[in-house]
Amino acid sequence: MENTLKKNDELEVEILRLGANGEGIAEFSGAVIFVRGALAGERVLVHIIKVEKTFYVAKLVKVIVSSEFRISSPCKFFGKCGGCDLQHLAYEKELEFKKDLVAGTLKKYAGITHEVQQVTSGEKCYHYRNKFAFPVREEEGTVKIGMFKTNSHQLVDIDDCLLQSDKTKKIIKIMKQFMQENKVSGYNEEKKTGQIKHIVVREAGDGFILTVVVRDKNKIDFMPLVELLKTQFSSFGVYKNINLLENNVIFGEKDEYIYGLKELEKNEFGIKYFVNNRSFLQVNDEIKNLIYWQILNEFDEDEMVIDAYSGAGLLSVIIAKKVRQVIGIEIVKEATQNAENLKKLNNICNLTNKNGDCAKIIPELAKSLKGDFSVVVDPPRKGLDKRVIEAFLIAEPKKIVYLSCNPATLARDLGVLVQKYEIEFIKPYDMFPQTANVETLVKLNLKERV
Repeated sequence: MENTLKKNDELEVEILRLGANGEGIAEFSGAVIFVRGALAGERVLVHIIKVEKTFYVAKLVKVIVSSEFRISSPCKFFGKCGGCDLQHLAYEKELEFKKDLVAGTLKKYAGITHEVQQVTSGEKCYHYRNKFAFPVREEEGTVKIGMFKTNSHQLVDIDDCLLQSDKTKKIIKIMKQFMQENKVSGYNEEKKTGQIKHIVVREAGDGFILTVVVRDKNKIDFMPLVELLKTQFSSFGVYKNINLLENNVIFGEKDEYIYGLKELEKNEFGIKYFVNNRSFLQVNDEIKNLIYWQILNEFDEDEMVIDAYSGAGLLSVIIAKKVRQVIGIEIVKEATQNAENLKKLNNICNLTNKNGDCAKIIPELAKSLKGDFSVVVDPPRKGLDKRVIEAFLIAEPKKIVYLSCNPATLARDLGVLVQKYEIEFIKPYDMFPQTANVETLVKLNLKERV
């Protein structure tokens, strides 16, 4: 394709559909134009900001003909920070978009045309997150706390986030007050100076834990921060984390306890467990619980279940409360140890946690189990390791319950698994309202052997 548009050109275009990231897509001379903030069916004026060989990226200048599903965003930072993609789209159409995204991705990349169910949503499409991690920066003597613009390290200073709880606004205000009054500096990314890089908060019930990530070993007295927090909150904990590295990773290796709660206690599915800011936990408790109930329903009491990518073991112990036997497999040693602690805390006797590579352990287990087992998997965004899929095809578990956070890698994996498995259902969940992200649960049953 020969580019006919140049950077800074402006033109009117028709938005044909939404892309995987919720951006509007137009076409020009055989190439697509991605327009963040535009909706399908709209005619818009755009400004070209990036020219590539096969596509353009454009900034929305003006909506000339508006979609009937365009709404006013309730957040004053929408379109500025990179936290949300779809606040300008009516929520019922957002759910429709996510259903179509899953169906379209499965068909495009794997030729799968199985019916995709309606997206399951919760009662909250705002204020649903139980965790936030906000960068802290200092520019010209002014402390900023907020979110980066999309695909940039330009920080948007915010005083609230509508995806978080009502505590967020107070915590941001208190943090800025503490830094100003105590002459504590924020990080300057260009100069590699400053003391505080991030603040991270995890909530459970009425309580929360705040971790302040610092970039040097200079001692900061955090008790003034504690006293400020006490004026607004009664149940909280404060940690300091030291991160000496100049990269995008939020946490360093060392945590230092400062005050209050050391962990947050949760009770779900008859399981007692503890979380902190290091714990992996789905950020939307309501949708997480709906998914876990659905997963539980897919297993019978007399089954042997392998939980591959079992992490800290929460789903393993939940399933173990119902079925005959569970084996959790996790490659990270610390996570496996956490799973063992959780097992002991809840007196679970029919769970075995194994530390190691699923691709190696599953074939070994299959020899002794002789196919008489089922599998649940909840892999990271990159999906299943190719060797794990090969292990499934060789071991032939009776059924596979697959929870995915990435339709593209889900399509890739299902495209291979359908050699031996039939899809029973594809069920999306709106784990992340106002964003283009979607969680999908798929159940596969082993085809009858000929």
